[in-house]
Amino acid sequence: MKKITKEDISQEIFDLYDDYAHNKIERRQFIEKLSVFAVGSLTLHSLLSFITPDYVNSVTIQPNDPHIDSDYIFYESPKGGGK
Repeated sequence: MKKITKEDISQEIFDLYDDYAHNKIERRQFIEKLSVFAVGSLTLHSLLSFITPDYVNSVTIQPNDPHIDSDYIFYESPKGGGK
């Protein structure tokens, strides 16, 4: 079986994701329209893996980076969650 690359994915699919990402269509509509493109060995799951961002593996700055100076700030929030 041939490995699928991003070049094998139709531009229409990326445009569809763009509409979804920019709230032009609802999630249900997005999945329904995307499923039309899922044929043969190209499943809905594989299409989603190509077009959605991989947030976990795309971290550009690690949380423990020594160049970053960060701290937690606590403040009173009587109408919120407390402190």
